Amino acid sequence: MRPITADDLPCALVELDAEGRIVDSNDLFRQWTGLSPDELSGRPYASLRQRIVGIGGRSESLVRLANIDGTSRAVMASSRTVDGRDVVVLVDASERAEHEREMLQSQVLQERTRNRLQLIIDSSIAFSGATTEQELVDILVTTVAKAYQAEQAAVFLLDDFGAFTQAGGSNPLLAVEDAAPLVAQASSLQSVMTISGTTAADEVTPVLGHAMRDAGVDAVLVAPIQHDDVLFGVFVAFFLHPRQFDSEAAPLADALAGQAAQAITTLRLQRQLEHAAMHDETTGLPNRRRLETQLLEYARATPALIATLFIDLDGFKRVNDNLGHHVGDLLLREVGFRLQTTVRTEDLVARYGGDEFVVVCEVPELGAAEEVADRIRQAIEQPFTDLPDGFPISASIGMSIARTEDPGWNPDRLIREADHAMYAAKNAGGNRVVGTSVG
Repeated sequence: MRPITADDLPCALVELDAEGRIVDSNDLFRQWTGLSPDELSGRPYASLRQRIVGIGGRSESLVRLANIDGTSRAVMASSRTVDGRDVVVLVDASERAEHEREMLQSQVLQERTRNRLQLIIDSSIAFSGATTEQELVDILVTTVAKAYQAEQAAVFLLDDFGAFTQAGGSNPLLAVEDAAPLVAQASSLQSVMTISGTTAADEVTPVLGHAMRDAGVDAVLVAPIQHDDVLFGVFVAFFLHPRQFDSEAAPLADALAGQAAQAITTLRLQRQLEHAAMHDETTGLPNRRRLETQLLEYARATPALIATLFIDLDGFKRVNDNLGHHVGDLLLREVGFRLQTTVRTEDLVARYGGDEFVVVCEVPELGAAEEVADRIRQAIEQPFTDLPDGFPISASIGMSIARTEDPGWNPDRLIREADHAMYAAKNAGGNRVVGTSVG
């Protein structure tokens, strides 16, 4: 029987000298490396192998043995001393290496999932704490840039005219218009869109590809901000480096955009409720509550001469009784419009209740207040197109004026005195101004 040699063993063997250079090897080692005995002789063993990082970062004895054809083989390597010689024993470990690779990928995926889940939780808390839409936009910009490690990010919201405007963040493209094709396509598809490379951008539109090249943008991610099929806008992440997107990029963008959309919905609903609480439903003017709040703000402001005009419509009850409440509402809206166009934009025009309105303005002296009051009286006595002949409308106006620094002045008294003056104007026949002073 032929004696067993090193070439008969199911493992690769390599003998090393004291400096780690190859002295001898068996056939299997030469087969795995693709090198001849002469090519291996004197070659550093370390140049042929590379450590494989295992689970938890452990290297252990799992290595890759390089082949001259560019491939490699995963092996388990252990060193021992045989008859005074340093010998490395290598056993094929392809299955274990594949298992280690899968386990590492699973760990990386789990860690990435945990990080993104934490990011979603953190962003949800931050969004819920935003008190204004601009604050929410700024939070979204920061979160998107962090989530995708993007150099820049921007949020584009739909305005009242249905056009996209940049609400926050930074847009590296040369102009907002350059991002328009990207924004429009993402909003029309109502799904997350990713573009890697300017060639892919050319396929969306050559204008976008050109803009990205000019700005040095290599990739973008765009997500529509929508809730219950209502589109509010989009956010865009810009990458100034080559970027490929994994399978979790779109779901993460969907989650962030969905949270932002819900927060925008809540903020806008709150804003509508706050507006409704402070404004009259029929005319859209500030209501009595807003009037009282504004007068308190005047009281806390710098000293000034404040005029309050209490306006009651002469003939309104006859319109309501004979022509109906619908015509009465149209009349109230028209009166509100005339008041707003007669005074300055910084003056307060409010509906006090029924057919009563109040105008509050800062004036330099009494004569100026009288001029404003008479201008309002003349504006209201002009014919109303929604009223037939025989239904004249005029105004009884009571005016009170006071300096905010006077000890006897307070908002309640200012309105009360103007109200009393209005009744004096009405009792005197209406369509006139009666004034008083407070303090």
